[in-house]
Amino acid sequence: MDSGVQTGRVDTVVPDTSTATPPITPPSPADRDTPPVAAEAAKPSDQGGKSGGLKVSREEYEGWRQYSANCARCHGQDALPNPVAANLLLSVGPKGPINSYEMFADVVTAGRPASGMPAFKGILAAEQIKAIYAYVKGRAERRIPPGRPERPES
Repeated sequence: MDSGVQTGRVDTVVPDTSTATPPITPPSPADRDTPPVAAEAAKPSDQGGKSGGLKVSREEYEGWRQYSANCARCHGQDALPNPVAANLLLSVGPKGPINSYEMFADVVTAGRPASGMPAFKGILAAEQIKAIYAYVKGRAERRIPPGRPERPES
């Protein structure tokens, strides 16, 4: 007797978890942040009693703004190390592979397609790239602690 309905067997696939990817281990606190020495510079007592972040130059402040809008999604907020993209605190540091403005501008302009970094030519102006470099350089030199810097007065 054929009812016109076919019954089929459903095979379930069980994933092999014996070779699972290990979890990402976050960097130690010492590797993640600017040391306390630079953070001490951001205390309000050093700023004439004002509250807020560390005072930075106009260029560094603009660099922080541009970095936050264009770079932080991959390189991490405050240029803190993360597993997604290059550690800019090391790359732009004195012994890093991108230790000059010219090299930094070349990488930002041309990108690194093989590593997944897009080119920002035609997206960021030279002044914006220079400002981002000033901000990241200040972070790499540990002069600028993480967090929002105080906006310079006009």
